[in-house]
Amino acid sequence: MEFNPAFSRSLPETQALLRVANFCIHPCVSRVILHGSRGLAGGFRPDSDIDLSLIVDLAWEISQPELECLLQSVYQTTQSAWQSAIEADLAIIFETSACALKCFEQTTWEERICPIGGLDCFGLYKIQKGFQGLVTNAGIEVRRMYPCLEIWRRA
Repeated sequence: MEFNPAFSRSLPETQALLRVANFCIHPCVSRVILHGSRGLAGGFRPDSDIDLSLIVDLAWEISQPELECLLQSVYQTTQSAWQSAIEADLAIIFETSACALKCFEQTTWEERICPIGGLDCFGLYKIQKGFQGLVTNAGIEVRRMYPCLEIWRRA
């Protein structure tokens, strides 16, 4: 896996953590976004988790049960390969608003990029921290996910 050169230069400890932890992704993942204290926010403690959004491009019609099965598989691919005492806090993200999730390409919130304001504007699958499976209408605000950094993109 070839990481974004900006990530490699700016956060070498976090990149090393991902390599040592055997970070793997499902073939449906198109981008990986790093959030939180092990990212650009900084200030992580030795026991801090690593916050990662795995973005899945769904370019086809899919039923709800098929979607949940696919997203579970995406989650399990990374989680089952993970080999670190540092917890991976994974969010599987998919587009629901025909916006191409351009907000995840930015390191800071830019309101002009999001025509609907960034509230519950993407699909989310999560198994952790009070969430189990598909998450809807949770009041998730994109602007609170910053700073973030795209650390990998499928070529």
